Amino acid sequence: MGRLKAFGKRGAERRRGIPFSLFVVRYFIYVLFGAMFVAGAVVSLLIAAVDSGALYPGNYASINRDAMVGAIEERGAVVADDIPSCYRWGVFDDSGRLVDGDFDTRSKGFAEAFLQDGGIDSVVYSSPFASPVYAARAMLADGSACVLIYDFNPDFASKTLRDRLPDPQGFMLTVGACLFVAMVALIAMRASRMMRRALSPLVDAAHRIGERELDFEIAHGNVREANDVLDAIDDMRESLKTSLEAQWSAEQAQREALSSLAHDLKTPLTIVRGNADLLIESHLDEEQKACARFIGEAACDMEDFIGRIIDVTRSTSGMRSENRRIACARDLCEKVVREAEALAFARGFSFDAAIDGVPADAFVRVDADIVQAVSNLVDNAFEYGASPVAMRCRYESECGVGDSGEHAGCLEISVEDGGPGFSEAALAHASERFYRDDAARTRDGHYGLGLAIASERVRACDGTLTLENTKRGARATIALPGFGGSELS
Repeated sequence: MGRLKAFGKRGAERRRGIPFSLFVVRYFIYVLFGAMFVAGAVVSLLIAAVDSGALYPGNYASINRDAMVGAIEERGAVVADDIPSCYRWGVFDDSGRLVDGDFDTRSKGFAEAFLQDGGIDSVVYSSPFASPVYAARAMLADGSACVLIYDFNPDFASKTLRDRLPDPQGFMLTVGACLFVAMVALIAMRASRMMRRALSPLVDAAHRIGERELDFEIAHGNVREANDVLDAIDDMRESLKTSLEAQWSAEQAQREALSSLAHDLKTPLTIVRGNADLLIESHLDEEQKACARFIGEAACDMEDFIGRIIDVTRSTSGMRSENRRIACARDLCEKVVREAEALAFARGFSFDAAIDGVPADAFVRVDADIVQAVSNLVDNAFEYGASPVAMRCRYESECGVGDSGEHAGCLEISVEDGGPGFSEAALAHASERFYRDDAARTRDGHYGLGLAIASERVRACDGTLTLENTKRGARATIALPGFGGSELS
């Protein structure tokens, strides 16, 4: 029933989405209407310019050609102001030399070719990509000839504008092309934004699943095909969540069972060890006493192994501690320093500790295991480093650890030794379970759990563990998010 409801919900979401083909066609329609708008705007501007008298129509020169030729021949001379700007004109004498006119270089060439051909009017230039150029001749009273050059393009009514500005039609077409390109670019940007918006739920879901966040609801977009992919990802998320929850439950049950068995074994081992000590103190011969000592030593080794098993089962990899309490940062520092000093005394190591700038009204949320995490760091320094071992506790006003990064401060506890430091491999993997950098270790009987357990306990308190090398040796730093006393209320 649950699957049918989910399917019905997803089916409704798919019905709300549009097909990707329509999504694309919509923007093609935008381009089509935009092109029609630009073309209409260009044509409308040309028509408005002609209606206002700023431009001559494209066919004005052709329609009035005969009248213009007749007027020139009737007058027998050329009056420049009487010739409209849609014509280029020039007067040639009997020898074919240009004696007057407003020809440009191109028009002069057309006129000379026209006179050599001997026609009265004809096409002197034609191209598939341009308007044809025509020429007409009017004979003057002194026997010279006036040649008129014209085409079928609109021209400025002002000769000054004609000579200084580009061809009106070509200019408007260029402006229209630029407007079209700008419009297509804007539509493409809009389509790109909408595409990103349509795919953003897909990207967001992939990122959140990649960060192992599985308890969320996937949002859907307005594109049907993207929603189909999101539905498939949602199914994958649900399956992965179910599988991981089952795995975590099984691992938790396994840890609890193992921890229970380990605790149960401690009682008989204590009995074995106590009886071995009693046997040693009783009246035994040397061989029997040696056997009793072997039994006691084996019992001690087994107790050590059981302690390590309990440490492993108590670690909460990637999980927040549910037994956290509020502790005064300064009291915590004093406690970890006392523990470290006791450990140093038992080990016979030189130890130096300092508490710098930890205010009395600063607090942290930790559990009891955080003291053991610091002790693990100190024990590692004694085991693999060299004297002197130093501990520094200080409180920083700004800190980026924790859930929000908006805490009032940060408590840092660092342990530094004078040894050879961490190898490159150890810096990358030392906080992983069962990692052993054998090249840096001088004793057997260790299983690569100290730093791993410390790291897990620190993460359970929303803190971080950082490993680095210094000029003196190796340094491990625990950073715990804190808050001021005023925030307790």
